[in-house]
Amino acid sequence: MKGRNFSPTEIIFAATNACNLHCEHCFIERNPHKLEIKDAVSLIESCVNAGSQIDRIGFSGGEPFLYMDFLVEVTKAAISHDLMFDQIMTNGDWWQDEADLCKKLQALYDGGYDGKIGLSWDSYHGQSTERMETFIRTVQKIFGKDSVNIQTVDDTEGESLPLARTSLLATPSAGDTPTTPPADIPVYTLPRTYTSDDSRAWQARRWFREDYCEGPGQILYVHADGNIAPCCGFANENPALFIGYITDSFEKIMKKAAANPMIKLCYEEGLSHYRRHGIKKLLHSQGKKLPGKCSDICSFCDYVCKINKISSPELSPQS
Repeated sequence: MKGRNFSPTEIIFAATNACNLHCEHCFIERNPHKLEIKDAVSLIESCVNAGSQIDRIGFSGGEPFLYMDFLVEVTKAAISHDLMFDQIMTNGDWWQDEADLCKKLQALYDGGYDGKIGLSWDSYHGQSTERMETFIRTVQKIFGKDSVNIQTVDDTEGESLPLARTSLLATPSAGDTPTTPPADIPVYTLPRTYTSDDSRAWQARRWFREDYCEGPGQILYVHADGNIAPCCGFANENPALFIGYITDSFEKIMKKAAANPMIKLCYEEGLSHYRRHGIKKLLHSQGKKLPGKCSDICSFCDYVCKINKISSPELSPQS
C-alpha cells in the first residue's frame, strides 16, 4: 500500500536557533538566525486564505522562550484566525529567577496560548531537578495541571530522566509503566537518533518500519533561517527537503513540494521501497553499499538526502 500526498495540517515555527544549552545529541546549528514576526504572520494568513488544511501552530527552536515577542505575537495571530495550538518544545532552563519565569509564562498565557508545554528533560540537557520542578509547577499554576508533558531521550549508557529524584513524579505502583507515572504528567521516552554519517545509525538488527512520514510529517516546519521543510524529523536540516521559504505563499510552497523528488519518495513511494529498488542500484554503480541496517527512518532519509548531493538528481525509485 502506497502513502498519500503531502497534505500539511500544522505549522511549526523554529523561532530562533539561539539556545542557552549545548546538548550533545542536538542537531540544530547554533547561529543568530531568528524569524521575523511579520513573515510568520503573513505565512499563517496565506495558509488560511488559501483554504489549506492547516489548523494548528507549534513552536520549536533552538530555545523558543528566548524569543518571547515571537511567541506572543504569533500566538495572537493564530487565535485571530481560529487556529489551535500543538505545543511549545522547551528545555525549561532559560529563566533567570522565579519572577522572570512567572512574568514570561503569564505573558504567553495572556496572549491566548492554550496548547501544551513540552519539556525536554534528560541527562543530555543537564538541568537541575530543582529548577525543573519549579518550571513544571509554575507552568501548571498558570496554564493548568494537564498543560505540561516531559519528553526524554533514552541514554542507553546512563539515566534518561531523574524520575526517582523528583517529587513531581510519584513512584510507579505495580502494573504502571515508567513512561506513564501516576502524577498526571505524561512522560514520553524517545530513542536517541543519529545522523547517517554516524556509524551508530547503522547497527540495527531490522530495517525501519515504513510509515510514509505520517509520524513526523504533514507539517510545514519553518527553520529559523526561513527555509521550510515538510517534517519535524532531524533530516529536515537537509536542503534536499526544503520546499519553500517563509515569505512564499502557501500555493507556491505546495507547488515546490509537488516538484520535490524527496517528497514523492517519502510520502508517496516510500523510503523502504527506494531502499529495495533504487538506492542499491545507485550505490552499486558507485562501487558502494549500504553501511548496515538502520531502524530510524529519519536517519535513512538523512542518508538519501546526502547521497543525492553526489549522485544523479533523479531520485524516483526504479521499478
